[in-house]
Amino acid sequence: MEEKQVMFMSAEIDQIAAALSEFQSELKQPELSKEVSVKTRTGGTYTFKYADLSTCVKAAVPAMKKCGLAVTQVVVNSTLVTILAHKSGQWFRSEIEIKAPADYQALGSAITYLKRYTYCAILGIVADTDDDANAACGNEATFKEPAKRASSKKSSGATAVAFKGDVLKQALADLEAAKTNEEYAAVWQKYSTEYPAMCQKGTEFYEACIKKANELQQS
Repeated sequence: MEEKQVMFMSAEIDQIAAALSEFQSELKQPELSKEVSVKTRTGGTYTFKYADLSTCVKAAVPAMKKCGLAVTQVVVNSTLVTILAHKSGQWFRSEIEIKAPADYQALGSAITYLKRYTYCAILGIVADTDDDANAACGNEATFKEPAKRASSKKSSGATAVAFKGDVLKQALADLEAAKTNEEYAAVWQKYSTEYPAMCQKGTEFYEACIKKANELQQS
C-alpha cells in the first residue's frame, strides 16, 4: 500500500513567511524562570533552566495576534500535530510521534512536554538553555556564561561584524539558490532559528527574504 505523503506547508507561503519574520522581530523571548536538577542514568547530574508552556504562550500571543498568526495543537493517532496558521489561510505543519507511557498521568506529562517543544520550534522561541546535547548523550556537563565585555557598544559592534561576514554571505547565497516556496521556507527556518538577530525586521537578510518571497509569488 502506497504511503500517503504528508504536506508540511501550504502551496503558497509568502504571506505567512513575512508574518513569521515580523513576529520574530516583535517577540520578547520568555524568561527561563524554571530550574531543574537532573541525575542521568550514568550517575551524573546537570541542571538547566527553561520556560514552561504557559510562559511561552503568554510571551507569544501578543505578537502573534499583531501579525495575524495562530498555533493549534491536536493529537491524531498517537501523533502530536502542530499547525501554525496565518489569517490568509497559509500554514506550516509539524508532526511528532507520542510514545505512550504506561499510565494516563505520564501520558499527559509527555504530551505537555512535546507541545512545549513543538510550539517553540515552529515559532522560533528559545525556551531552555542549550547544553550542546550533553544531556541526551548521558554526559555530565557544567556550563559557565562568558564574562561580560567592558563595553556593550563593543559587543554590539562585534555582533554586527559577524552578521556582515560569512554568516550573512552564506545566508544570502542560500536564499538566492532557493527556487521554490519550500526551499525558501527551509532557508528562512534555518537562519531565523540559528541567527534570530540577523532576521529581525529592517536587516539586510530580512529585506532580501521579503524580496525573494515576492519574486516566488510572481513566478
